[in-house]
Amino acid sequence: MTQIIVGHRGVAGHFPENTKVSVQAAIDMGLKWVEVDVQPTKDEILVVCHDHTINRCSNGKGRVDDYTLDELQQFDFGAWYDAKFAAEPLMTLQQLLDLAHQHQLSLNIEVKIDKQDVAHVAQILKQQLDNAELAASSVLLSSFSHDIIRELHHHCPGYKLGVLSERLGRKDWQVLEEVNAFSCNLNYRWVSQSQIDELHEAGYQVWCYTVNQAEKFKHLDKVDAIFSDFPERFIDR
Repeated sequence: MTQIIVGHRGVAGHFPENTKVSVQAAIDMGLKWVEVDVQPTKDEILVVCHDHTINRCSNGKGRVDDYTLDELQQFDFGAWYDAKFAAEPLMTLQQLLDLAHQHQLSLNIEVKIDKQDVAHVAQILKQQLDNAELAASSVLLSSFSHDIIRELHHHCPGYKLGVLSERLGRKDWQVLEEVNAFSCNLNYRWVSQSQIDELHEAGYQVWCYTVNQAEKFKHLDKVDAIFSDFPERFIDR
């Protein structure tokens, strides 16, 4: 088994997370996969941002969906990390899809929704993915929310689904089966060898987050993929 190394929010250990410069760094590193977070703006444009507010990762404040895309583009999403990344803009999903297609990059898109209509956002995502030149096989959609996963299953047929969980439980197993998931994406700190074996036997891949130090994950060689802020530590390991 060739393990997949997934750049977490691009290469978040060295670059401002979820920005174009961070994803480009993953491409330049030779990674085949990156994980990003997507949510809608006030004018229903899907953008790449983890938090529901822009407070932590920009020079602005407030919720993402309280701003239009044009308004969000006025903020700096790079300087919070380091002054050399000043003026790095918020990236849209469309910009990411174009970049991924250009460089044959596969995407794990985590859908971040709390207040919005899940079905509506799933429909917007499906339309955008279908119109992109990126192959469906190059996309994995994931969420911690079982309701979101169910809506993605309903509205985004043909795309692989990953069920995210801190600790694998009975309800996770139920939704894995219900949506015929591709993978179960688990916190490496709590996953056990028996769970890995059970998931594999049931036909699911096991992807673990966020692994930054190899020696701290005793099951490292047993899982199908890892997410890392420092993917260079695991290349040619």
